[in-house]
Order: sequence, then structure tokens, then C-alpha cells
Amino acid sequence: MNNELRTYRAFTLIELVVAIAILVMVIFFASMIFRVSISSYRAAAANAEMMQKLRAITDQLNADFKGFRKDGYLILHSDMLNRKEYVSSVAPVDLRADRVCYFSTGDSQSWKVPNVRSNITKVYFGHDYRSLNDAAFPVCNWSLARDVKLITPGFSDIDANSISYAEFKANVAGTENEARNLLASGIPIDIQANSDDVRGLMCRNIGEIKIEWTTGIKAPGDMVSWFGFLLPSGFPVEAPGPPYIATWTPLTPEQFWPEAIKFTFKIYDSKGILKQGRIFTHIVYFGD
Repeated sequence: MNNELRTYRAFTLIELVVAIAILVMVIFFASMIFRVSISSYRAAAANAEMMQKLRAITDQLNADFKGFRKDGYLILHSDMLNRKEYVSSVAPVDLRADRVCYFSTGDSQSWKVPNVRSNITKVYFGHDYRSLNDAAFPVCNWSLARDVKLITPGFSDIDANSISYAEFKANVAGTENEARNLLASGIPIDIQANSDDVRGLMCRNIGEIKIEWTTGIKAPGDMVSWFGFLLPSGFPVEAPGPPYIATWTPLTPEQFWPEAIKFTFKIYDSKGILKQGRIFTHIVYFGD
């Protein structure tokens, strides 16, 4: 019986080292691709969230100003607040916190008393009370509010006002004072203390809001002039500011009524993925 001697070739130490190095490189690049994929997914989700907020805001503004009542009033309170944009911010910065109050036409229903309806509402649009008045609250966490009061003669409740629209128009000074007081401090929303207040909350994580308008005046270069803290000559501004209050009523000369209003928002995502947020601009045209 013949005995055969069999020999087997093993890996050398160098081959093992090379194989391990290649494996480490594969794992490293795979983990890099995985991290990039996760980061891209999170950024896409954050962008989608911000676009969803923007759509909610712009749809509401378009609906409100489509039914805007020019025989009522439009009051703009433009403010500059010195606040920290993020919790980690080293120092506060000056940021705009503009808000408006106006009348709008549309079929509206009371959330508290479902059978109460009105075709005219008084609208506040701007930051909520805490955002405007809590100096320690970072801007990236501010909330946007929209408070609506139905004009319901003879009936009064949390979202309904018993004074008729005719009475509002007859008492322009009193109506303006009421709106100014509201604009000065913002809607007193306190979600923690009152669950009903959440009904006035439009979006969270809405930072700086700048509101400008144009009367159709063209600047050199045939560009439309947008006014904010800079006002057109002769405009009847009540306070030069900041803050300043600009008011339009049926008594305001026609040439000073806006043809369009431009809203500029800084929106953040709720998880802070895109830490710098994004700036969006939306223009509404009167009568559209």
C-alpha cells in the first residue's frame, strides 16, 4: 500500500495582514456610506418638515388676504427684539418680530360653539406671547400664532365678539386701540396652562418674521420699493420705531394702501437637524 504525502499551502503572515487591511477598508467605507445616507435622510426629513410648515402658513395667508376687508383696518406692528437665536448662542442678536391685525371675509365656525358661524373675522397673525416676552426663550423654538375672533353681533365667547362689524367701523379709534394692545404683547397663548390655547398655534419653530409692503412705487432701476422700517414720504406712521406701528383704515389716502405685502420667515426643524434654519419669502396681493 502506497502512502502518499500530501502538503497544504497556508496563508502567509503578509497575506493575512493584507486581507485584514482590505476588510477594514471595506467596513470603513461601508460605514461612511451608511452615515452619509442617514445624514441625507435626516436632512431631507427636516427640509420636508419645514416645507410643510411653510405651506400651512402661506395657504392661510392667501386665504385671509383673498377675503381682506379694506373697509376695516390693517395694523402692522414691526419690532426688533434682542434675543439668543439658539440655546448655545454666545450672545443675543437683533431679530425682527413683526405681526399684523386685520379683518377678513370667509365662512368661519366657532370651535367652541359649532352652530355659531360668521362671514367676517378679526385676525391676529404673529408670534405668541411667550416668544415675544420670554427673554430666555431661544428664537429657534418660537411659535407662530393666528388668533381669530368671529364677528357675531349679540353673542360673545372665547373666539367670538358680540360687537357688529358696523360698530367696529363706526368706532375706528377704539378698534385700533384694542388691536394695538394685542399687537404690543402678542397672543397670550399658554399651552401648558390651557389646552384650548393650542387652537391658536399655527406652527412651532418659527423664528424671525419680517413684514414689508409695497404701494407700487418704483425705485431707480424700475424695481418695486418694499417698505418696512423705511417708510414712503408722507406716510402717516404713528411711531417711527423700532418698534413702529403702521395703520391703514378707510380714512387712509388711497396712494398709501399696500398693493402687496411680503412676509419673510425663518423656519427651523423641530429636531434641530438643520441648525441654521431656512429663510422663506411669500408675497400676498390684495384682491387676488
